[in-house]
Amino acid sequence: MPLAYRLWPGKGLNTLKVESLPRRQLMPHEVRVAVRAASLNYRDLLICRGEYPAPSGRPIIPCSDGSGTVIETGSGVNTFAMGDSVVGSFFADWQDGLPTQEKIAISTGCDLDGWLTEEIILPSKALVSIPSGVSLTAAACAPCAGVTAWVSLVEIAKLTSGKIVLIQGTGGVSMWMAQLAKAHHLQVIFITSDSDKVAKFDKNVLGVINYHEHPDWSNEVLRLTNGHGADLVLEIGGNSTIRESLRAVAFAGHIAIVGGLSGWTYDRVEYLELITKFVTTHGIYVGSKRNLIDLLAFTAKNSIVPHISASFKFHDALSAFHEMEAGRHVGKIIIDIS
Repeated sequence: MPLAYRLWPGKGLNTLKVESLPRRQLMPHEVRVAVRAASLNYRDLLICRGEYPAPSGRPIIPCSDGSGTVIETGSGVNTFAMGDSVVGSFFADWQDGLPTQEKIAISTGCDLDGWLTEEIILPSKALVSIPSGVSLTAAACAPCAGVTAWVSLVEIAKLTSGKIVLIQGTGGVSMWMAQLAKAHHLQVIFITSDSDKVAKFDKNVLGVINYHEHPDWSNEVLRLTNGHGADLVLEIGGNSTIRESLRAVAFAGHIAIVGGLSGWTYDRVEYLELITKFVTTHGIYVGSKRNLIDLLAFTAKNSIVPHISASFKFHDALSAFHEMEAGRHVGKIIIDIS
């Protein structure tokens, strides 16, 4: 019987336990995958804490993001075969196009059991073939953080070469955004509490601003850009950062709101900045299967390798969660299940 980790949403990390689960027969539309890698997202911690809408009446297998090898297909599946390398999309029902409530109703690692297991069963429509040149580990970093960055930059902001992207933090979405911005010939400014984190990875940035040294960091953004501001702001901080983001964004610029690390109540919005600068704000909730396919194709074409901060073995998965909780990582945290 395959091993899997399960936790009770809202009851803390101490409920994360490994169990042997019985193998069941596949439905005609399903695929069984031997999992090789899973990656953590901040959402996994929110589910543990009860700060994210998740089923409360049963334990779940966490991790929306993972990759592996097909080992069995249902009788009605003709899109995958034994041995195929696949990665899961975040939303099983959001295949393409604009989001709807129905398309985002079911997400992996929450409503559907996730990838922190030796074997996963998913509907075939929730899986994507991994293109040549992209490793299983790299693909496992893409479905949530990578797609969020891709949608923010490519699908929504549609920036042209030379434009400026302001990135908050150095987590999974942030480092994906930095790599995608570089591949699109955009200029990058980082906002961080630890300048050394960024220096380790990329010295070719327009600027790195330490928000402890510059609490009113929008002034530094404007100085670095000769008063222009950032054409796209990746807003991760939430209530404590939205005011500075609005002050730092360029005229007719974009703010992609993807997180709320300091709280989800945005009572520090300065509406005059929003109105008089013609700012467009977008709430980004990951993206579709098509977005994941496009991201992986771009990743392969441009030889992008996601930043991986730490890798943990399957038996030590709890340590991976503690690493995420500590906030020391730069990029993604991987759990190796091979």
